[in-house]
Amino acid sequence: MGSRRQRGEINPAATGREVLRIRVAFADTDAMGIAWHGAYLRWFEMARTELMRPTELPYAALVARGLHLPVIEALVRYLKPVRYDDVLIVRAAASRLGGVRLRIDYLVEIGGVPVAEGHTEHAFTDAGGRVQRPPRDVQEIFTRLAAEPGG
Repeated sequence: MGSRRQRGEINPAATGREVLRIRVAFADTDAMGIAWHGAYLRWFEMARTELMRPTELPYAALVARGLHLPVIEALVRYLKPVRYDDVLIVRAAASRLGGVRLRIDYLVEIGGVPVAEGHTEHAFTDAGGRVQRPPRDVQEIFTRLAAEPGG
């Protein structure tokens, strides 16, 4: 899989494509009026689904084939507060594919200003949760995604 990205290194998603535009809902905020930390992981999941949508294997088709991508690691760095009604742009990029693992990097922006960044790592599994190498065509799709700008 390679080494982990160190603080200060460029997030591959910074040049990745915009995959999600979402407005912060009141339900996403806490008593201080700031987006709740867990909402970012939901936004990452939504972005991951949108990253795969234009491929020949969107997430729903992957699942229909009996393949799953459970999260085995998640990291979010909160750079600036996000508040109710802010419009977020989420950029995503597949940055690493190796063996049975996949890493997706994310950058959340408001008006071009980074407000959060992070990544999720996934294991390819079958419907029963058993880890498995993805079939060749699936590997090729994610290899292509990782080769895109930002990936």
